Amino acid sequence: MKEDPKNSRPHQVTLSPDTLEFQRILHNYKQYLRFYPDSAETYYNLGLVYSQYGKKEEAIASYEKAIALKPELVQAYLNLGAIYFQEGHLQACLAEIEKAIAVDPKFPPCYSNLAAVRIQEGKIDEGIAHYRKALQLDPDFTAAGLHLSAALLEQGEYDEVIDLCRRALQKDPQIGTAENFLGVAYFHKGQYRDAVTHCGRALSLGFPVDPVLLKKLEPYVPTEPGTPDDLR
Repeated sequence: MKEDPKNSRPHQVTLSPDTLEFQRILHNYKQYLRFYPDSAETYYNLGLVYSQYGKKEEAIASYEKAIALKPELVQAYLNLGAIYFQEGHLQACLAEIEKAIAVDPKFPPCYSNLAAVRIQEGKIDEGIAHYRKALQLDPDFTAAGLHLSAALLEQGEYDEVIDLCRRALQKDPQIGTAENFLGVAYFHKGQYRDAVTHCGRALSLGFPVDPVLLKKLEPYVPTEPGTPDDLR
């Protein structure tokens, strides 16, 4: 489950395989493998390419080959799991995550991916615990902090959401997701002017703030100079 910290959920951009660029990349990797057929990293990279271009079966085969050549390649297990997750095969995804944890129990993405599966299963408390584990291992794991924030919003843990999002913005002030979560948290705490400020910043960063929330905030939008233009 590849994650972009500037978005609130894992996402994947799938490119068209019917392009010369895809064919060129594929040709180069296959040529390399003719000379170095035991290169696990090349099969792993080939898996990334196939996945990016929507060739999931080929990506699975490439990751499995990489793992066969180099069983300690922990990210390959997680990428396999991500494909199964996208296909809705949660048990197969869990199996790959468990293999990754067995290889490296201190690799933070293992626990963030495990958290995503548990939340998808409706096991919110377990998911939150696994996101906390990921952050315990790597306090700078911004994506895990944002996904944890999303789960905590559902639980009404607004103070912790505010703390997590402020920390994320200290590292990168351009994270629209964090600004949006701050806006939502402050709204639910009744701090409407703060909610207006952060929703305005989220909009200025291109994040699609909930129109219902924006409507509710309209009475609190100040008219003096300095008001975010997006909320006027």
